[in-house]
Amino acid sequence: MRSRNDEGAVLIFALIITTTIALVVGALLTRGDGSLRATVALRQVAGTSYAADAAANVAINDLRTGNGFTSGGFDNSPGTLLGCFGHTLSSLGDPDGLSLNGFYPGSTGATDTSAYVQCAGEHGTGQDGSPVPISDKNHPGFAIITLNGDIASASNLAVHGGVYSNGAITGPVVLDAGDVWANGSCTQTTVTASATKHCNSGSTLPDPNDCGVATQAATCHGYDSDLGGTVPTLQTPPTTCTAGYLAIFTPGYYDDAAAMNAATSRCSTVWFKPGAYYFDFHNDGCATVCPANLFPTGSSDQWTIPRGVSVVGGTPIDAAGNVLARPPDNPSMPGACESPVTSTTAVGVQFVFGYNSHLYLAGGGSQGAHTELCASYHADRPPIELYGLKSGTTPAAASANALKTSATPAPTGSGAGTWTNVTAAALSSADGVAATWATTGNGTKTGTLTMSGFAPVGSIPVGSVLTGATLHVTHKEVDTNASTATLQVTGASAATPPLTLPTRTTSGTDNIDLTTVPAVFNSLQKQVHDYGYAGARLTYNGTVKTNGSNSETVDAVSFDLTYAVPVLRGEAGTCVQGGASPCKLLALDPSGNNKIRLYLQGTTYTPYGDVDLTLSNFSAEVAMFGVVARQVEFTINTGNPSYHGPVFQIPDNSPGYGYENSTVDLKVYVCAASPTCAPSGTPALTARVQLWDPSGSPAPPARQVTVLSWSHSR
Repeated sequence: MRSRNDEGAVLIFALIITTTIALVVGALLTRGDGSLRATVALRQVAGTSYAADAAANVAINDLRTGNGFTSGGFDNSPGTLLGCFGHTLSSLGDPDGLSLNGFYPGSTGATDTSAYVQCAGEHGTGQDGSPVPISDKNHPGFAIITLNGDIASASNLAVHGGVYSNGAITGPVVLDAGDVWANGSCTQTTVTASATKHCNSGSTLPDPNDCGVATQAATCHGYDSDLGGTVPTLQTPPTTCTAGYLAIFTPGYYDDAAAMNAATSRCSTVWFKPGAYYFDFHNDGCATVCPANLFPTGSSDQWTIPRGVSVVGGTPIDAAGNVLARPPDNPSMPGACESPVTSTTAVGVQFVFGYNSHLYLAGGGSQGAHTELCASYHADRPPIELYGLKSGTTPAAASANALKTSATPAPTGSGAGTWTNVTAAALSSADGVAATWATTGNGTKTGTLTMSGFAPVGSIPVGSVLTGATLHVTHKEVDTNASTATLQVTGASAATPPLTLPTRTTSGTDNIDLTTVPAVFNSLQKQVHDYGYAGARLTYNGTVKTNGSNSETVDAVSFDLTYAVPVLRGEAGTCVQGGASPCKLLALDPSGNNKIRLYLQGTTYTPYGDVDLTLSNFSAEVAMFGVVARQVEFTINTGNPSYHGPVFQIPDNSPGYGYENSTVDLKVYVCAASPTCAPSGTPALTARVQLWDPSGSPAPPARQVTVLSWSHSR
């Protein structure tokens, strides 16, 4: 029998040790292979990351230096069609793309890496934004709102912002932003892919000034006029040209279209100083308060700005935005006045039109009418530059009766004779206590009694229309030589023509209706209109040709006035909403060569008025801050307009960083070991970059750059 030993156990131990070593080595080899693969993968990720960083930095540097631009640099202007890197859609498929083919070197023998950078200007920044804060509080909800009529376009009407018609939208209307609403049809209206059309909506938008609508209670008064519910002081249009070229208007009330037309035809440039203007013309005729004596007929209630004249409304500025003391001759437009679109300090005009008053721009010749109206900026309400008054009152008759002298009269005489009992009390009532002029001697003798005062309880304001006047005189003459009287309103430069009094040889009272003596009444009516009425001077003249001692008496003098003071009159007559043939509150020469330039730097609010614009040869019209009107009409009448952008615009909401800030979003796509790269899949990096230009215009290579965010995707 074989003896037992430990060889089998040793073998088992050897197998165990060998297996353990193999497992350990195998595990180590497995871990080493995984780490190697991870190292390779991480190296590839790092390379993509480095390439993305480099591509983004190249793009940012191009934006900073303006590389690729013939001049200037990217300013996020939607109108120029220039992309971020200096090219347009016509020159390259993607105007906002930067191809960086083989820009990042690969490892030895490997193909270089390429990248593609997509750039998008942030909406509301740079030239696409506003240097002033814009919000829903200070602009209408749509670029065009028609409250009781259509938006009617005979040609392609470009609009920036939404439109809302309580009627239909007829003709081609093209929007580059915003939705379309129409109570009626709107089949030819075109919107962007991200916008919607609501034709035949059956929905009516209320007047934003209607405070009866609960949802508008907090905003409706933002559409109140700047007049504050009262008529401002009547102003006289300028009759001379300052510095030989400039007619200067002062804020206030203007009631004569003929005088306006004369004033705006007199000089090459017309300036309306900042403030509120109320245009309520009386030339078309109306009950009681439109007498031909004051308001020449024939011009109607239309104020016409003639061709060849430049009208600036608001604070004048130069090309650099510096405020001027007055506009230059033939100012460049747009940019002749400080605009609420570009300045929070803009102080401008508001033109308020009442009754039938309306504005027309003439065209043709070497230059049509050029007009730029700039409103005042407001953070909490629209900057309205053109306003159609929708409500008001009818002028009511008022009276000031028994107006008497209140100061000691001043007697004078020529020839023999003296005045006695010359007191205000003696002339206040027909009581037999009279001022007496006693004459002696032979020949012709004259005596004058000048009385002042005749003040009403309250002054009658300038611009009032005198509708009646009666003079009461208790007097006695010596012979058949009649006495006369003249009236001169305080402040007036001349008196009325003499009024011949009836001859009385015994004391008695004459009640003379001055409206039956047109020469006298018309003169007095004009004096009251031009100077108001706070008092007057009445001069009594007597003549005696009888020889010997005689006496004339003046026992009492007074007069009564009836008048109508200026009131705010809502749009009415032929211009009123729903009229059979409504006139245009704002209209332009419709000819094909009008060469008109019209820039409305503010919101146009004419709820009862029709706005009718015609673009033609070498013309340009832009309504910058939205239009609310009864209806809107537009056409392009042949020729070649100077302006091809949106005619009606509404600024996009903006925090108001200013044109100096253009913000861009960058997406970087990396194609490793590839000669080219396309923008597909997930970008390797996204970044947001802010470009600052203190002057408001790109100034490469000195632009300031701030990286707002920087994020790798892989």
